[in-house]
Amino acid sequence: MMELTLGELARRLGGELIGDGEKVIRGLAGLESAAQDQLAFLANSKYEKLMETTSAGAVIVSANYAGPGANLIRCADAYFAFREAMMLFHGFRKHPFRGVDARAAVAASAKLGADVAVAHFATVCEGATIGDRTVIYPGVFVGPGVNIGDDCIVYPNVTLYDGTVIGDRVILHAGTSVGHDGFGYATHKGDDGVTRHEKIPQAGWVVIEDDCEVGANCAIDRATMGATILGAGTKLASQVMIGHGTKMGKHCLMVAQVGIAGSATVGNYCVFAGQVGVVGHIRIGDGVKVGAQSGIINDVPAGKDILGSPAVDLSEGLRIVATTLNLPKINATVKKLAKEVEVLKKQGKRD
Repeated sequence: MMELTLGELARRLGGELIGDGEKVIRGLAGLESAAQDQLAFLANSKYEKLMETTSAGAVIVSANYAGPGANLIRCADAYFAFREAMMLFHGFRKHPFRGVDARAAVAASAKLGADVAVAHFATVCEGATIGDRTVIYPGVFVGPGVNIGDDCIVYPNVTLYDGTVIGDRVILHAGTSVGHDGFGYATHKGDDGVTRHEKIPQAGWVVIEDDCEVGANCAIDRATMGATILGAGTKLASQVMIGHGTKMGKHCLMVAQVGIAGSATVGNYCVFAGQVGVVGHIRIGDGVKVGAQSGIINDVPAGKDILGSPAVDLSEGLRIVATTLNLPKINATVKKLAKEVEVLKKQGKRD
């Protein structure tokens, strides 16, 4: 078990220590569950009330925090400081195997870089290239001509179809499929009078640029022509669907169950909350933030915060939500007024 004094922790995190620099910390936990030898963090003001009751030995807080706490580490970015503390005490997952397992199927024409790890029952097809120090877990399928960069991690049962290009330091979580055919069909009435959906060949590929992370059970279509692109640093949560020919910018965040239809263009630093849906062939500008369960059906200018289905400006979307929640009362009021109008009409006729 790792141990660090608060003084050493503050130094490594680049923070200002308020309290006992000799106190020993042996791990991290949340404010509600932390013990006297554990470090917690406060990065969201709505949890500030827990500072009065926490048993944590110390808490990472923002530089302007002015509330209670005997042992504090003030940091310019409390959440990032927590990340750095997690790195100190835990680091990332250690991979349980090294080298190329004899039970892996690796084509003779595949090229493996230095210190590559390929686990049992993984398949690496003809002409594939895997960069230095990349780790391939059991059950992974690396298709013909796939190019994977350095320092990547491909977790169990990921499928990389032919021609897929993966940059450096990319993480692909279990069950994800990259480069399968896009949803492309031409609806046509044949000579026999029967209308059918005829499959369009999907001749493109997928490019996932450096430092991306793709969650479990995601689906990223290959383009009909050209490339479907995930920009550098973009992160997808689990069960995200990216349609064929979509161009996504750099450092975007896509929360679980986001679905983006084909040929959409998404700018840099966009954030889509859970279950957002996007129609195809539209453009979304840089820095757009989208509330959960929104549906985007039109182009969105850069810097907008939007909400709703169809999505509108955040302020208008919040008013719509508030009004919707009051619909039962509004309905009752309308019925009451309608009855009163009928009474007045009858009274008017008698008069």
